Amino acid sequence: RVQASRHRATAPVSSQKQSTSLPPQHSSTLSPPIVSARMDGTASAPAAGATTKFGHSLLPLWRLRPGYVNLNHGSYGLTPNSVAAESERWRRQMEACPDQWFRNDLYPAVFKTLARVAEYIHCDAEDVVFITNASDGVNAVMRSVPLPQGKPKILYLDTAYPMVKNVLSYLNKTQSSELLQLKVNFPTSNEAIIALVEKALDENPDIGLAQFCHISSVPTLIFPVAELTALCRSRGVMVLIDAAHSIGQIPINLREMDPDFYLTNAHKWLYAPKGAAVLYVRKDRQHMVQPTAVSNLGQGATPFQLAFSWQGTTDYSAWLSIGAALDFRQSLGDAAIMEYMHDLACKGGDLLVDMWKTDKLVDDSMIGSLTNIRLPTTDACLAKTLSDRLLQQYNTYVITYELQGLWYVRVSAQIYNDLSDFEFLGKSVLALLSEPK
Repeated sequence: RVQASRHRATAPVSSQKQSTSLPPQHSSTLSPPIVSARMDGTASAPAAGATTKFGHSLLPLWRLRPGYVNLNHGSYGLTPNSVAAESERWRRQMEACPDQWFRNDLYPAVFKTLARVAEYIHCDAEDVVFITNASDGVNAVMRSVPLPQGKPKILYLDTAYPMVKNVLSYLNKTQSSELLQLKVNFPTSNEAIIALVEKALDENPDIGLAQFCHISSVPTLIFPVAELTALCRSRGVMVLIDAAHSIGQIPINLREMDPDFYLTNAHKWLYAPKGAAVLYVRKDRQHMVQPTAVSNLGQGATPFQLAFSWQGTTDYSAWLSIGAALDFRQSLGDAAIMEYMHDLACKGGDLLVDMWKTDKLVDDSMIGSLTNIRLPTTDACLAKTLSDRLLQQYNTYVITYELQGLWYVRVSAQIYNDLSDFEFLGKSVLALLSEPK
């Protein structure tokens, strides 16, 4: 076994530049505490019922490189060792006898896992299918669902993910769909967002589809999707929820929310491998939706599941490993995971605000495990290069973005993080901003 440690250092990671050591007041506490982390993939979650201490003590359950302070879990997720091992087990079974696997073993395993996911997000098992990622789901829905006659408009908010905007632009060019983008002004609130959408619906009775984020990427906040869905439903408008960041970060109850279409990435906050995501479609809309790769060569209890169950000869282990991800979460306590991450995002945000003398973008009631903190600079050149410089010089990374003339960072809080990681980020940013230009 390889033993790896997260090192306490008094200088940045990069040694290629001229001296970049911190000012004296920061020099002794730049890096996080030393934590031994096994990198061989054998560490597993605590046994069920065991007392769990979240924070750096859980780092051995993942394969992060030594010393890396991961404050950007939201972008790509991270797969625990036990889940990665399960994924490899599925791959070994596939390679042991491909004919047995693809012809006989694959589908029972898929539908067993789908049933567990449906229970987790509170919907019927026949209403969900697996997809590769949120991009796959958005394309499948938007490029196949016809807009009602006389309702050619698609409503969306300017906080939509760039991929979604690109798909909308494609539809505008190829299918003559009309686009209605609404600007969300900050500071904002649930009430302000609902009022914004309601006004647009009143003024545009020809809207056929509305697209909302459940948790947006940047700026990151939780949207009142249940209220927005009900509002649109009352006007005969279909609703697509892009919930790329939702499953595993916040509770989901699709029976209560009742959207027409809902998609979410399992590889981010649920801890499944990359290539695992879920698409829910309401029963009365399922006949409209086709996958991005049409084959209909699979199996399924409904035409909807038949269409999505076979995506060609590929590695389906990521889908099947969602079960192991749910087991991992159960061993730690699903509600406890969400509570710890949210609490750390709030307290970590408070720490950065205090260190930088700035503020948070939205109230803590509007975030899950991702927080937006204003940077202590308005210099666009500095802000644009900050993420890469943090990665190269300080072995960490956060998203930076501009909003209404101000610059913010998006910071992820995860169960392997603790408050010292936020302090490390705060001091690293101050050090970089104080470097001579």
